[in-house]
Amino acid sequence: MTVTTPLSGWRGRIILATLALAGVVAALVQTLVLPLLPLFPQWLGISVADAQWIATSTMLAGAIGAPLFGWLGDRFGLARMIVLSLLLLSVGSVVAALADTLSVMLIGRVLQGLSAGIVGLALALARTTLSPGALPWAVGVVSGTLGVGTGLGVPLAGLLLETLPWQSVFWIAAALGAVSAALVALLVPHRPSRSAKKFDIAGAVVFSGILLAILIPLSTLGTAGVTAGGVVSWAVAAAASVWWVRHELRTASPFVDVRFARRRPIVSSHVSALLIGAAFFLSFTGTVYVVQTPTVDGVGLGGSVLMTGIVQTPASLASIAAAPLATFIATRWGARRTVTAGAFAVAIASLVRLPVLDDPVVVAVCALLVSGSASFTFAAMPLVLMDAAPVHATGTVNGLNIMMRQIGSASAGVIGAVVLAATADAAAPSRDTFTWLFGLGAVCGLLAGIALLPWRRRAQRLISTPSPSPAPERTPR
Repeated sequence: MTVTTPLSGWRGRIILATLALAGVVAALVQTLVLPLLPLFPQWLGISVADAQWIATSTMLAGAIGAPLFGWLGDRFGLARMIVLSLLLLSVGSVVAALADTLSVMLIGRVLQGLSAGIVGLALALARTTLSPGALPWAVGVVSGTLGVGTGLGVPLAGLLLETLPWQSVFWIAAALGAVSAALVALLVPHRPSRSAKKFDIAGAVVFSGILLAILIPLSTLGTAGVTAGGVVSWAVAAAASVWWVRHELRTASPFVDVRFARRRPIVSSHVSALLIGAAFFLSFTGTVYVVQTPTVDGVGLGGSVLMTGIVQTPASLASIAAAPLATFIATRWGARRTVTAGAFAVAIASLVRLPVLDDPVVVAVCALLVSGSASFTFAAMPLVLMDAAPVHATGTVNGLNIMMRQIGSASAGVIGAVVLAATADAAAPSRDTFTWLFGLGAVCGLLAGIALLPWRRRAQRLISTPSPSPAPERTPR
């Protein structure tokens, strides 16, 4: 059905619940395999570094899929693209379930990763479909599904592997994607498209190449060190980045609208999303490995995949509670201040993880603090973007923000593999491994908070000082 007026009441609640379910399913596939990463080398006959790409490939696909489906949503309809994303998720899950080699597994994981843009699409759809009074809470619920889905991934995988083969993780994801796609198609109304812009294929292809040229040589640092090929790859990425920025500035419909970098609230939110995404993934990786590492010299819990899920369960509950809490605080204290506070909380929570690495209660509480703080930050961030972005660009801007989050997580996945390869002692992570993982997470959280401070102070000065009347715009010749 096609609607043009805002919806509220029971219809609005049904739409919101459906969009939230789609967001949870999309986020679930991001972390569903994380507790399995230490076991994939045995199952598929690959190295630890190669196994890390099973997670990283999904993040990279999400980095491309988020802005791509944001554009497709603005062009062909938001609800339709949510359905398409969920169907691709299901297909990718089936491919991964049938995989017996790394290459086939990566194909499935890439298809799953393209669903990362669902939350951005759902946020844009909520903005154009629901009544203005319900919008702040709807934004909090939908954006909070990222924390809920990622938090549920590890416990669910742990429970499934107790009684079923590892392929069941992907079969469950395929079923959830298919059911969610059907519900969205039936219950979520279609909004007529208001955009006719073209897609920037060159910008998307070059951007993908830049990411791969940076991350692939980076992933080999722990085993091969800096190589001549890696240096050449990074030099090519730097040169391509210069061309890409100039191309995006000159293109009428860019893949990434770098012109928004002139708006401090938007660029600050994107930088923060990248850094918090990295901190969150570093914490997640550290939790998985500290639980499954044999206890030696006060490091490791010697647990199973099920124990990993149990330890991560409080963090999942914290992610669920953090989203409405962030919305409540943002509507009273301001979204910008809420995001800043959440970023600094991630830094503090990551630092707290360093001293104790052999107590399951302490490990669980620390994982809870990081996951809750990150979910809190992510839930408030779309409110900042909606205040700064025009309505017609809502899907694109939110998709770009999720893309930055995916890039941060993908980079953290590669960095995590490097740290594991460089610091593992007798094929098992050492205390140095977790010092690096959690320490880098703390640095990322701190930088994310700092990235927001200059803009916030500038905004306060503008409020307190009367501004002169704006000069009339000059029409370019």
